[in-house]
Amino acid sequence: MRRSTLAFYLALLFLSIFVVLPLIIAFGTGDLDTFIDVLKTPSVLSILRFTLLQAVISTFLAFAAGLPAAYYYSRHNDGLSSLLYYTTYIPFFLPGISMVVGFLVLLGRYGLINNFIAAVGLERQQFLYSFGAILLGHTFYNSPITLRIVGNALKNLPAEIIEAGRVDGSSRLRLFWSLELPLIVPAILSSLILTFSYCFTSFAVVLILGGSQYATLEVAIYMYLKLLARPEIAMGLALVQFVFIFAFGLFGTFFESRISLPTGSRMSYKKSWFFLVAFLYLIFEWLPVFSGVFGSVYDFRRSTFFFDKISSLFSFEQLEILGTSILATIFRSLILSLVAAFVATTISFIISWSAQNSKFENISIRLTSLVCISITPAILALGYIIAYKALPPQFSMVLLYTVVSFPVVINLFHAEMASFDSAIVEAAKIDGARFWQILRYIVVPVLKPAIVTGFAITFAIAMGEFSGSLILGGDKAPTMTVAIYRMLSSKHIPEARLLSSLLVIIVLIVIYAINRLSMGFRRKI
Repeated sequence: MRRSTLAFYLALLFLSIFVVLPLIIAFGTGDLDTFIDVLKTPSVLSILRFTLLQAVISTFLAFAAGLPAAYYYSRHNDGLSSLLYYTTYIPFFLPGISMVVGFLVLLGRYGLINNFIAAVGLERQQFLYSFGAILLGHTFYNSPITLRIVGNALKNLPAEIIEAGRVDGSSRLRLFWSLELPLIVPAILSSLILTFSYCFTSFAVVLILGGSQYATLEVAIYMYLKLLARPEIAMGLALVQFVFIFAFGLFGTFFESRISLPTGSRMSYKKSWFFLVAFLYLIFEWLPVFSGVFGSVYDFRRSTFFFDKISSLFSFEQLEILGTSILATIFRSLILSLVAAFVATTISFIISWSAQNSKFENISIRLTSLVCISITPAILALGYIIAYKALPPQFSMVLLYTVVSFPVVINLFHAEMASFDSAIVEAAKIDGARFWQILRYIVVPVLKPAIVTGFAITFAIAMGEFSGSLILGGDKAPTMTVAIYRMLSSKHIPEARLLSSLLVIIVLIVIYAINRLSMGFRRKI
C-alpha cells in the first residue's frame, strides 16, 4: 500500500473507532424530534444562553488581560519575558481541577485575600460561588493563550517594519495600535477562537467556582447524564455543543490556511513601564498555583500546618467517598496516563510519518485534528458509555485521553517531520535498508526529542483530565482529579489539597522536562 493511501486510511480508522462510531451509536439511540423537543425546553435554553454569555465575556476579559503581557513578552528578552513564556503552559497542561483548588485557597472565606482583608479591619467577602468567580477563573486559565499566540506573532514581526514607523517619530504605543496590531489580526482571531472554545466548554471552573446555580453545556451534560438520569437531554446538549465547537474549529482552520503573518528578525526594547504591568500579570497567574501548593500543608483558618495528613496519600486505607484508597487513585492515574501516552504517541507518529510528503498529508492531519478538537471530553464520554458499555471504564478512559491529546501530539510530529531530511531515508533504501531498519536506526533516533516530548505532553494532559474521567470512571475507577473533586465535596479538604498539589508537582516536572528536551534539541540543530 502506498504511503499516501496508508496515511488516509489510518486517520480514517482512528476517527472511526475512537470518535465517529461511538457518537453515531450514541446519537442514533434517540430521534431528531426528541432532540428538538429537548432543546426547546426553558431550562436547556437558559443553559445555552448562559454558556454563550459567559464565554463571550470571559473571552474578552482573557484577551484584555493577556494582551499587555503578550506585548512585553514579544519586545523584551529578559528574565520576566522567560517567566511569561512558562506561564503559557498553564491552559494546556496544568490540571483545571488543581487550579480551581488554588482559587479556593486564595479566595475562600478564610483564604489568603480574605485573611488580609480581615487583618486590615474590614469584613470578609464572599468571592466564590458567583458569576464573577467564573469570569476570574476563565481569565486566569485562558489569558495565557493570548500571551502565547499574539505574543509570538508580535515577536516575529520584522524589525525593519517597526523601525520604519519609528523614523516617522511615532511613539511605541501609537506604533502598536496603528502598525503592529493590524498586522497580527489573524493571530488575534486565532487566539479569540481558541479562548472562546475553551470558555464555551468549561467544566471544572463552572462546576466548582460557580456553584450549583450555574451550568455550561459541558457541566449540564454531566449533570443530566450522571446525576439526573436524563440521557436524552444530555445527548441533545452534546449535539448542540458539538455543532458549535465544530463550526468554530472549521472557521479557524479555514482562516489559518489562507492567511500568513509577516516574519523577520525580532525587535527588542529596553525595560519600560510595561514591566510593572507584565509583573502584575505574572503574579495574577502564578499566585493561585503557589497558593494551592502552600495551602496543601497549611490551614489558613487555624493558622497551623497539617503535615500529618501527608501520610494519608500513601495509605491503603479505603475512603468511603472514593470506594478505594487515595494511593490506588494515584497509581490508577499514573498507569492510565502512561498507557494513553504510549497509544497517542504511537498512533500520531505512524499517521504523521505515513502522511509525510503525500497527497493526503493536509487532509489526514487537519481532519483528525479538527474532529478531535470539536469533541469535548464530556461528549466523548457520553458516546463511550452508550457505544462501549461492555468495556471496562479504564479502557474507555485510555481511549478518551488519547483523543483529547491527539491534536497537540500529531501537530507536533507534523511540524518536526516537515523539516526531516528525506534524502537520508532514500540513501538508506539505496543501500538496501529495510523499512523497520530505517525506522529503528534513522527515523526514531533523529525524531527522538519530538517523540519523548509528545509522550510527556499526552501524559500531562491525561493526568489532568477531569470531566471525561468523572463521567467514565467516577464510580468504579476514580482518578486523581475525580478524587480531588469528591474529597472537596466531603470533609476531606486537607487530603484534597495535598492530592491537588501532588498532581501539580507531577505536571510541573513534566513541563520542565519538555522544555529541557526542546532546548537540547534546538542546541543540536
